[in-house]
Amino acid sequence: MSNEMNHSTVFREQGVYGAFPILNHLPDGRLTIGFSRSTFRDHSAVGEWTVLVSSDEGDTWNKTDDPTIPANWPGCNTRERSDRFAGVMPDGSYVCAGKIGSESWPISRTAEAQERGFRAQEHPQGDDRVIVDQPTLFVQWSTDRGQTWQRTEWDAPGLWGNGFSRPTVLHDGTVLEPVYGTSTDGVRRVYVWRGTDCGRTWRLRRVGSPGDESAFLEVEPGRVLCLSRTIYGAKDESGGYLVQMWSEDGGLTWSEALATNVWTPNSPPHLIMLRDGRVLLSYGYRIEPMGIRAVFSNDGGQTWDVDNTVALRDDGGYVGELPPQPTATVLYVIFSK
Repeated sequence: MSNEMNHSTVFREQGVYGAFPILNHLPDGRLTIGFSRSTFRDHSAVGEWTVLVSSDEGDTWNKTDDPTIPANWPGCNTRERSDRFAGVMPDGSYVCAGKIGSESWPISRTAEAQERGFRAQEHPQGDDRVIVDQPTLFVQWSTDRGQTWQRTEWDAPGLWGNGFSRPTVLHDGTVLEPVYGTSTDGVRRVYVWRGTDCGRTWRLRRVGSPGDESAFLEVEPGRVLCLSRTIYGAKDESGGYLVQMWSEDGGLTWSEALATNVWTPNSPPHLIMLRDGRVLLSYGYRIEPMGIRAVFSNDGGQTWDVDNTVALRDDGGYVGELPPQPTATVLYVIFSK
C-alpha cells in the first residue's frame, strides 16, 4: 500500500473568493468541480456558479457548460446547486434534490421575504441586496436526458439551514441527502431528505440532535453511518467533537448521537470508503496552521485512529495573514495512489 500523494492546482484567480468546491467522479472517468465564484467573502455561496472538468485524472482543468454533467443541471440559485444531490438514477432519469437555501434578493423584496416567513440578512456587498434563506425542499427530474425538467417544491416551516454536499446512494438506489437547520423549537438538528423509487418519492426524516453539517456513508448494505459537526466538548470557540449516528434500515430510523474522539475546529466531515475497506474521514483544519486533515477507521466507522491523524495539507495560512477581502483563491486537488 503506497502513501504517495499528488497535489495539483485546479483554479487560481486574483481577487476571487471560490467557496465550497464540490468534487465529483463521473462514471465515464471525468472529474468535475463546482463552486461559487465571488469577488467578496461569501459564506452564503451566492456568487456565480462555476464548473470545471478534467479528462486527464486531474492534471488539467477547463471551465465547462456541458449539460450532461450533473453540476451543470439547472437550479434556481448557486447555493442550491452547491448543496444538492444530482445524479443519474437506475432507470436513466436525471434527478436533483435538496434545499433551496440562501440566495440574493433586491433589498426592495425584504418585506415580501418576511411576509412569506423567510429569513433575510445583510448582504456582504452593499445595502441594495439581502441574503434570503428559504425553508423549501425540492426535487426535479428529467426523463429525456436533461432536455426538459419537472420540479416539485415543499416548504418545511421553521427549518432554517441548508442542504449539504455529502449525499450518498445506497446499494438499493435509495438517495440520502443531508439537511440541517434550526427547527421551530429552536434546536439545531440533522435531517435526511430520503429518496426512493428512482428519485420519485421523497420524505424528510429526523436523524438526530445536536448537529448541523453532516456526511452519510453506507458501510454495509442498509447500514449507514452519519457523522455530524457539533460544538460538543468545544475547546473555546474553535469547534467540538464530531458525533455519530447509525441507521440499520437504510436511513429510515437512527440511533441516538454518540460523541466520537475526532475533534474538528469548526469543520464538517467528509466520508469515503477506500478500496481496502477502511473508512477515510477528512475535514478542514481551521486553526493555525490551517489545512486539511484525515483520520482512518479500520472497523467501519466504529472507532477512529486519531493517534495517526494525517495532515494532507498544512499550508492554508495563519489567521493574522488573512486580508479583509480575498486577494486570490487557489483550489487544489489531492490524489493518493
